[in-house]
Amino acid sequence: MNDFWDLVRENIIGREASIRTPFGERRVTYADYTASGRGVRFIESYLTRVLELYGNTHTEDDATGAITSHRLRLAEAAIKRLLGAGDCYKIIEDGTGATGAVHRLQQILGIYIPPAGKDMYRKLGERWFPAEGLSEFESFLMANRPVVFVGPYEHHSNEVSWRECFAEVVEIELDAEGLLDLGDLERKVSDPRFRERRKIGAFSAASNVTGLITPVYEVARILHRHNALAFFDYAAIAPYAPILLCHGEDCFLDGIFFSPHKLLGGPGSSGILIIHEGVYRYDLPPTVGAGGTVEFVNAEEQKYSAEIEVREKPGTPGILQILRAALALELKERLGPRRIEERESAMIREAMERLAAHPAVQIIGNPDPARRIAILSFNIRMGDSYLHPRFVTLLLNDLFGIQSRAGCSCAGPYGHRLLKIDGRKSLEFREEILHGHVGVKPGWARVNFHFLMSDAEFDFLCRAILFVAEKGKYFLPQYEFQLSTGAWKHRSSRQPEPGFGLEEALAGPLAAGPPPGTTRAPTEQELFAGYLREAGRLARELEPGFLLAQLDTTERDLIPFVYCR
Repeated sequence: MNDFWDLVRENIIGREASIRTPFGERRVTYADYTASGRGVRFIESYLTRVLELYGNTHTEDDATGAITSHRLRLAEAAIKRLLGAGDCYKIIEDGTGATGAVHRLQQILGIYIPPAGKDMYRKLGERWFPAEGLSEFESFLMANRPVVFVGPYEHHSNEVSWRECFAEVVEIELDAEGLLDLGDLERKVSDPRFRERRKIGAFSAASNVTGLITPVYEVARILHRHNALAFFDYAAIAPYAPILLCHGEDCFLDGIFFSPHKLLGGPGSSGILIIHEGVYRYDLPPTVGAGGTVEFVNAEEQKYSAEIEVREKPGTPGILQILRAALALELKERLGPRRIEERESAMIREAMERLAAHPAVQIIGNPDPARRIAILSFNIRMGDSYLHPRFVTLLLNDLFGIQSRAGCSCAGPYGHRLLKIDGRKSLEFREEILHGHVGVKPGWARVNFHFLMSDAEFDFLCRAILFVAEKGKYFLPQYEFQLSTGAWKHRSSRQPEPGFGLEEALAGPLAAGPPPGTTRAPTEQELFAGYLREAGRLARELEPGFLLAQLDTTERDLIPFVYCR
């Protein structure tokens, strides 16, 4: 197993890549797998070979069409097998991630109405119906529309999108420990007001901010007990944990959706939706009528396929995207989900112990590592203020080459809870942002400790965060803060813009590489130690000239972020 893990680690595309920063060349240390995975060389090489006999799947009368169609069927079967989805489950691909997949689910459920459609219906009603009768009808619709129950730590894709549907969205609260409150779910889903209404549950299987894990099968049992459908967003946890749509005889999920691009080898995949066939309406046309969905068409009518996986595959499917998703899931299976869980559990436990020991590091969310996957969001205090999360991530990038993320991680409502922002304070933030002060927007810095990180990379990441907590403030005068956008940039650095285009593509295989080296390349331990030494030297040089009087903060009545005037 270790040999295979080493093989995969060595095949991660870009693992040896370097970037130019204001402080020199830095090797990339990628700690943003929560946002997107990394390509794997042997998968990309295999897909290049697949392209040699690639054809459109709308024909099997020629060799390339038949071969590609067969490979597509094998890929879809592999995806379902690896998700524990039996014959009663159907796979539907949409978009580039979970966002496209949940949107397709909302269309299938019949509760998504395009904004232009809503506006058209409203205008028609106002034009042709009496105001009193129209108001009564609208009240009837609102009182009888479906109810969607969502969790307290949803990604915007699984919350904002439901708000725009023909549905009432009911959010389940956090309990005293900052976890999903199952008692609140039981109370709300059993509310007599909703007895005669269609009920749908849509919950994240894990938070993409704190890594907190949802007890999905307990949630599903509660939902089913009260005649609600149970759907889960597996985007954050799919790369790291086993997925089973059927959990014994008494528990199953009605569907899941996720983003295979977050898996190793997954960038460039399609979004995946798996639904139980009982959810689907065969008596209606498919979501999109198009080529590939029909059995017969004449000048007046069309007859659609009776198979869900055919009728919900309009036009040419994302063939390579689906193949890549299957390969990424197969790679995860070969690496061993249980082994992945063990490795990440040990990493997040050690990381939280090391970082929480520093008084300036504020870990976001429930502090129990046993309840998390290896995702960590944090802020860094500076007295009664904070270093701006975007400054923290930029400093990690510039000093150490570490790739992380700042912001609210597309989880604004959860962020309000985590940062204790009440309704009044939220409106104050809103006013500041609408007045062009985007830099006051609250958030955190986020990293994740990926199971294929070497011990040296893991230690380096922890030490780099602790360095920024201890010495990061001395670098504030080196950076310019734009309150209007929230962006930071080094005052004297002018980084070249990356190029793109056919000329670069043509130059790639033709460009001469560097001459063979005659000196030994440094090990990653040596590189990381050098970066830390250099950062320490720079901090010592900057510390004597550091004056608190140079500093200012954003609006102190909100969350004050420090910057240099």
